[in-house]
Amino acid sequence: MVEITGSHHYRDVGMSRLSVGLSGSDPAEMIGWAQRAEAAGFDAIWSSEMTGNPFIPLAAVASHTQRIQLGTSIALAFVRSPWVTALSALDLDLLSGGRFILGLGTGLKRLNERWHGVAYGRPAPHVKECIEAIRLIMEKAPSGQPIRYSGQYYDIDIQGWSRSASSARERIPIYLAGLREGMVRTAAEVADGFLGHPICSLQWTRQVILPALAKGLASSAKGGRSHHDFHFCAGLCCAIDRDVRQARRAAAGSIAFYATVTAFEPLFLSHGFETALQSIHQAFLRGDTRAMLDAVSDEMIEAFAAAGTVDQVRKKVALYGEVADSIALSWPEHFLPAEQAQAYREAVLAVFGR
Repeated sequence: MVEITGSHHYRDVGMSRLSVGLSGSDPAEMIGWAQRAEAAGFDAIWSSEMTGNPFIPLAAVASHTQRIQLGTSIALAFVRSPWVTALSALDLDLLSGGRFILGLGTGLKRLNERWHGVAYGRPAPHVKECIEAIRLIMEKAPSGQPIRYSGQYYDIDIQGWSRSASSARERIPIYLAGLREGMVRTAAEVADGFLGHPICSLQWTRQVILPALAKGLASSAKGGRSHHDFHFCAGLCCAIDRDVRQARRAAAGSIAFYATVTAFEPLFLSHGFETALQSIHQAFLRGDTRAMLDAVSDEMIEAFAAAGTVDQVRKKVALYGEVADSIALSWPEHFLPAEQAQAYREAVLAVFGR
């Protein structure tokens, strides 16, 4: 089991902004976790879509926190109309006193079409239109002016409507999540920030993400934005434990899980992990979880996670701090008992809180 002893407050890791995911299975637990993250000095807390609506938990958290930013990481962009997403963002920003970040992602094609019954299309052009439409609706909502947007995926004509509620601020930041070059470039073209995935190596960040962000910023509609106009939030899975072997085994579970997702193949193949990837897939098809984790090599763990002692994880986080504006820290949850995942969650709070 995870064991952290002594006082280890390592917030100074070469950057000043750290965030964590929202955690808990009921409202009281979620609120309590958010309050603890805020008290520990984390800058933001993120709510995901996989097990529930990402907006609703943040509404509960908003009235019980004062400083910490509240973001969706991620809300699926295509499963709601731009109007619904825009109003959800405006409502949450008002409830939180101007602390909301709208984090969007395309999700997988299969999930969109089979779970939600919505068209996926070409994800980069689709999400670009989606963000443009959301931004337009949020900007014009208080004025009562007609809202017209016409594109390949959205044809919106809103007349005779205005939002009676006041807005907390003029502009709500929109971040876009992604992994591959096209989506990263799109984020820099039309969004205010980019959300990196928790299983993403420094090599991929330097060779794919940073160049794609630079291209997107250069070709943005504003005629070329600088990095100062944009926020890159990297993700990193942290398994902190005095037992290094156990920490690495826990991190292997998260890596093995994403290795079964086709969209992540280019990431793994770019590092030369084709053989391991095939072994993980074969074990997955057999339903052999142990073999899946066994197939995750030490090199894969080193590439895609921060696993080990406090000092080892701290050093890895600092390296990500050199290439990103902030880091969303996560912890292993896949193929772990709930109590062990919770222990890794608590370790992140204990080590990186102030």
